Amino acid sequence: MLNQKFKVALTSRIHEDGIRLLESESTLVFPQKPINLLTSRDLIDVAKDADAIIVVTNVETVDREVIENLPKVRIIARHGVGYENVDVRAASERGVYVTTAPVLDESVADNAFALSLCLARNICKAHNYVTSKEWRVRDPFRFMGVDVWGKTAGIIGLGRIGSRIAERAKGFKMRVLYYDVVKKPDLERTLDVVYKPFDELLKESDFVFIAVLLTERTRGMIGEGALSSMKRSAFLINVARGPIVNHNALVKALREGWIAGAGLDVFDQEPLPLDDPLLSLDNVVLTPHLSSNTVECRKRLAVTVAEEVMRVLHGEHPAYAVNPEI
Repeated sequence: MLNQKFKVALTSRIHEDGIRLLESESTLVFPQKPINLLTSRDLIDVAKDADAIIVVTNVETVDREVIENLPKVRIIARHGVGYENVDVRAASERGVYVTTAPVLDESVADNAFALSLCLARNICKAHNYVTSKEWRVRDPFRFMGVDVWGKTAGIIGLGRIGSRIAERAKGFKMRVLYYDVVKKPDLERTLDVVYKPFDELLKESDFVFIAVLLTERTRGMIGEGALSSMKRSAFLINVARGPIVNHNALVKALREGWIAGAGLDVFDQEPLPLDDPLLSLDNVVLTPHLSSNTVECRKRLAVTVAEEVMRVLHGEHPAYAVNPEI
């Protein structure tokens, strides 16, 4: 048996393939609380003498207080791509790597398109109608939807996930527009997509897909102004982060018919409060932050994050560092 010379703290269980890789050289420790109840004190207690900490979701907050109380930690590894819940500056000041695991783009893009199809074709409403045993007569005009193929898809953020959404949209013979802070001529050619300024993309798109990281620049970028400029027949799909969309503005837009509907996998507050007004609307499809919830994706995430931890603990550079300059 190998000498277990490292200690790795995880905020939750991950796929067993990742666990086995870590356990080959490390002792693993876990908190005694579910992720959404973890406090800074809990994180400090579980990782105070650990060499690495794996942050499984975007719910746990690894702030300056936590980082400054983890003297042995050399890497904070995110089991995903978003890292807004980790204080990267504080980590960098202490020479601690912050890494991500950018291997979920195909799975997230699948779910983005699933949401768009469910909205356009009223799949969820029709399913509930059949299973409720109300179906007595075939009505060819009930649950009337709209075509997806041939429409215009507008993608906000043409990164890994946005590019994969574009590929799927082209498969549906859609015209694909994108907005990003940096134009991407190479991807424009390879994906056959067209750059549009933010306002123009919103006005021209039938389906608007949000695929950007949550930053101070993107927080609240979809507010009343943006929603009111969209087509009344358009659908908004968010598989990125909830706070990119102004929650109250979206509820107002959906209630008042500014847009046709929204497919949301992410929210301002997760889990969604039971009295949230979104739950009373019939022009939404809501899923509980599960875009990366496939067996294959969870395996890729776990193995990637475990490999990053092992690289750093063996004195190597990580492959996916947010702060490689350290």
